[in-house]
Parts: sequence; structure tokens; C-alpha cells
Amino acid sequence: MPNRYVKLAGFDRDLDLTKPDLGVAGGAVLLERLLADRRLPVAVRGLTCAEICETLGYTEPMYLYRRRGRVVASHTRSDAQDRHRGGGESDEHKAYKERAVRAAEEGGHHATAERASRDRKIRSDVLIRGANGVLLGFESQLSPVNPREIAARDAAARRAGLVDAWQTDSRALAEALVVPWLRTDKLPFELIVRRDSPLPFRGGVRRIDLVRCDERFPGPCPRKGTGKCGRWHPTTRPAEVPFDSFIREAASGLYVRATVKVKRTAFEFWTPAADHAAFRDATAGEPPSGVAYPRRAKNVMGEGDPTCRVRTPAVDNAHDVPLADIPGPRVPRSKLAGTPTAAGSALYRGQCGAGVTKCGAPARFYACGWRCDRHRPGATGSEI
Repeated sequence: MPNRYVKLAGFDRDLDLTKPDLGVAGGAVLLERLLADRRLPVAVRGLTCAEICETLGYTEPMYLYRRRGRVVASHTRSDAQDRHRGGGESDEHKAYKERAVRAAEEGGHHATAERASRDRKIRSDVLIRGANGVLLGFESQLSPVNPREIAARDAAARRAGLVDAWQTDSRALAEALVVPWLRTDKLPFELIVRRDSPLPFRGGVRRIDLVRCDERFPGPCPRKGTGKCGRWHPTTRPAEVPFDSFIREAASGLYVRATVKVKRTAFEFWTPAADHAAFRDATAGEPPSGVAYPRRAKNVMGEGDPTCRVRTPAVDNAHDVPLADIPGPRVPRSKLAGTPTAAGSALYRGQCGAGVTKCGAPARFYACGWRCDRHRPGATGSEI
């Protein structure tokens, strides 16, 4: 059912979308301004839901548009829309929240369902205050949702100092890999609430094993691709953990979210804190691993740019030209060995090589070699 009432910042009464003037003085002009507002993000427009979302304590941004001549207010998040369809929670979703609260309290922790942050931007299904200041948020997601929305909510929780544990029973959602999903089987309400039901996590929890890269290590070094390096390399294996045990131990700090790079692939999962500590000690001198999602890859082409262009690093002066990322042409070793080099003829990659006496100006790489803007192919007045 579409919204009838919305709230706008600066007004002390709700706006009625069924009236041409929204029920306020000057409402007709205000309505046209709201319909023409195209600022992003939607949250800066100041328009929020004044119905079920406000009743439940949520502040959900909305925007207006016309559909078949009728003014419609739309939410920007799918879970906000679900609240207008019978509260937005299934019996299974409620059962998972109740079980998480029960497991945390039996472990001596304080747990609250549907607890919002002070700025009301974050509202966890269950907020658990664990040992040593651990703030664990339990989020159960059983319905389809945009993975980017999950990633945004998880990032917002991290900024607020929370570590979210995301649970789902959907294989398709777990394959999105935007967060370390704790996957369970699809179970009815009766089995979820039963105390003697183990309810194990089928995915999302792994153990970390460290293997030294020496003569006993099978295969080449996963970092160099050849030989042995003598360092410790991580390998992981899945581990099934019961629901209740995981909630209690994660709130105690015994399970943590870790990002581990195995060979050339980095991924995130939950692992025992002891395994993660051993992994960090063994890889203390290496750069931290990061999970790279394909949808977040940056495009090297600018808007409207018909061709791919290499971004040249900034140069302080003409005598200090950095090495470019594009490799130069291959030269056989037989030609390099014993070949004298004339003084001043050796150039760094990134310097123009046009002319008998090399130009040496900052350049880009073309099919004919490194050329500056003056000597590039097709340049007006270029003689080379």
C-alpha cells in the first residue's frame, strides 16, 4: 500500500499526498519542487516516511514521483518497503532474533533486539554487548536484497564501532560474497526455536592453517610462483559451528572477522581469534590483504573518453621522470651483453626517444615508442 503521509524537515505536520496542496499553505509549489528535486543522495532531501517506519522507530528517506498522474512516495531500501507488507518480518526471521538473544544472555552477555544507534542510522536485529567492550550485531537476512545495500549497511555498522554477523539461509545470497555470510539450512519456525536443535552454520566460518614454504611444501611458492621462500603461508578449511556456541563465543571475542589471502585470492570469513592471531604473527611483515569485489573496480577511462588512456604520474621536474607501468619492448640478451652505450643515450621509460639526439621530454608510450606531445604520431609539425 503506498504512503499517504510523509514528513519533511522544517514542517511541524505531515504532508498529505492525496491533496493537491499537501494539506499545507503553499503546498502546490512545494509539491512541484519536491518532484523536481534530483539531488543525490536521497537522504539530503529531508523527506522521510511518516507511517509504519516512523511508528517502529526508523528514519527512512523517501522521494516523490508521478505514476499515471498520481503522486507516489517511494522508499530507497527494500527492507523499508517490506515493513509496509505486514511488518517486514517472517516467523523464521523473528525466531532467529529470539534465539540470538537467548544464546547471548545464556552466555552472560547483554542483548537487545531491534536496537537503534544514537543517530538512528543503524538498527541491528540484535545488538550484543560482549566481553572487553565487544559490540556484536546479529543480522538475519532471509529475503532477497541488493548485495550493495548489504555492503553499505555493513560499512555503516563498522563506522559505528559494531561488527555485524550476517546470517542467511539463501545460497544465492551467500554467493554474493559482499560480507562473510553465516549460512544455515532452510528450517521451519519450530526447529529454529527448539533448544535441542544444533542449527549449525554451513558456511562463513573457517579455520586457518599455516604451512612453511620449504622443501616439504608441495608445489611452488604461492607468492613467487616458483621455488621456495621459507615463509609461512595460510591455508583455510571450512568449520561447522553451532548457532548458540558461535553467538556466545563471538560476543566473548573468541571469533573474529578476518581477511586472508590464499595464493592470489583474498576473501573474508569468521575464524577463531587464536587462528587469526597466529596468522597475523606469521605475516607481520607483509601488507594487509583486502577483498576486491569486481563491481567496485575503477574504470581507467573518463566519461566520454573513446579510448583507454594511461594516467601519467605527476612529475616535479623534467629531470625526475618516474617509471611508467607499461613495460618497454623486449630486447634479446645477446644484444644487451657486451654492447657499448653512448653517453647520454640511455633513457628512462617515460622519456621521449625521438630524434638522433634523444628529446628526453616526458612522454607516453605509442606503437612507435615513447613520444612527447610534440613528437607524438599525428602531431602538427612533427618530422619524426
